Amino acid sequence: MVSGCHSDRSDTRTGDSVKAQVYGLLDRNPLLMPRQICSLLGLSYRDYGGYVRNLRSSWRCHSENERGSIPSVHGWRGWTCVPRGVLDLGGDRLVRLAALSVGWRATGSRNRWLLWRDGLGRLMWFETGRVNISLRKPANMGRAYQLICNAFTHTDLVTDLRVLEEMLSGIRFKGAHYVFQANERLPSLTVDLFGKSNGIVVKVGDRSHPSAVEVIVSYPDWAERNERLLTELLETMRNNLAPSRTALESPKKLGYIG
Repeated sequence: MVSGCHSDRSDTRTGDSVKAQVYGLLDRNPLLMPRQICSLLGLSYRDYGGYVRNLRSSWRCHSENERGSIPSVHGWRGWTCVPRGVLDLGGDRLVRLAALSVGWRATGSRNRWLLWRDGLGRLMWFETGRVNISLRKPANMGRAYQLICNAFTHTDLVTDLRVLEEMLSGIRFKGAHYVFQANERLPSLTVDLFGKSNGIVVKVGDRSHPSAVEVIVSYPDWAERNERLLTELLETMRNNLAPSRTALESPKKLGYIG
């Protein structure tokens, strides 16, 4: 007999039987509420409502029925920079020609960025030195490293290991799509209220993923601009505040407070 149910009911189903049936319904439709479950199983909501409610909570917390704990990732984007003074496309025409000769492709863009494409993804190399990264799924940092190596070291454009390490360590995240499967067709809904401010857009039940919740995350442009300005400001302050070599060699010219 199921605890919490009236002893005078005519239903003879055991607790294990009711549990199996409730779990079966929830496996097929996770959105069912306790009253709907009781109606579908022909159970008295007055007698079984509390028990079904507890079963529903248990099902949602069960490790085998967790939804979206391990999302699939696609549309991963990032960027890095070629160190200053190395492979300057704007100032060295020979470097551009060398890149075009080893697999990079010219584009019709006004800022004359070059394109690299292979099975791992693609790179957009700008004359400022910035390299935008777009990965094919499954996306991970190892594939980003390999893509950079394919385009720069395997083509002999970068032969200095220190330059390569600086490029790899400088890879920054820009955005990605995280898809959480619900195993049930969901109503279509897009929440873009936090897109510009926090870089988060949530799509539910769209055409590409009708039975999933898709979270689109991107590092906001304003945050990237602020970070770049702060880095430049700190570098300027560090250069201006550093004691000159002459002052260090002539301590008599320094003013001491004591």
